[in-house]
Amino acid sequence: MVSSRWRVAAGIACLLVGSIGQLAQYLVTPVLGGDAGAADQVREVAAHLPEMRLVLWLDLAVLLVVPAVLYVSAVAGRSRLAAAGTVLAFLTSLGAIVLVATDALYYEAALQADQAGSIALVSAYQANGLVSGLLAAYLLGHAVGFILLGIALARTRAVPVWAGVALCASPVAEIAGYASGTSALAAAGYALLVVAFGACAVSLARKGLPTAGSPAPAEGPVASAPLTAS
Repeated sequence: MVSSRWRVAAGIACLLVGSIGQLAQYLVTPVLGGDAGAADQVREVAAHLPEMRLVLWLDLAVLLVVPAVLYVSAVAGRSRLAAAGTVLAFLTSLGAIVLVATDALYYEAALQADQAGSIALVSAYQANGLVSGLLAAYLLGHAVGFILLGIALARTRAVPVWAGVALCASPVAEIAGYASGTSALAAAGYALLVVAFGACAVSLARKGLPTAGSPAPAEGPVASAPLTAS
């Protein structure tokens, strides 16, 4: 049985390494955002192979965001809102395990002598129904899921309200940045995730993980006073 101390340490590592790694990866990746085609992606990666090798290592850190969602849920406490957000964010984030393989595909395609064949393979991969379906599910699921979890965090005061707001705003800024080609906005989205996950890590370090028999936190400020006999 893994002790609570080690489970808390694992949660803190997932929250911090996952979110910081994701921000770092976005800042160094040569992979183009928006609607860039396979040819543009392969050429850009070929021109920045050292950066792409770093991206492949950072993909390992990015995968930690998947279990980190469960620790955010633990901090948010037991509520229907937190449960719904967790299910959406966690299940759709599992698709990231397949999606990060795209970076390895770009890298290997950029190394091939037959660039025409490599570009055709990358283009076919991008158009694959499973890949595009997982991407759509990931974008929608983690956006709605993080917003629900952010609201749950703010309502229960499990973390400062601003941390819950940061989690709500993170996927909105990230997706809007990608869609508009505004890299600064997408980077701000990833930075907001670092802020939100960092606050959850601090909460874990201070309070630990809730036990099975611990009461669910109250939603919102609750005034309490001792009962007195009349």
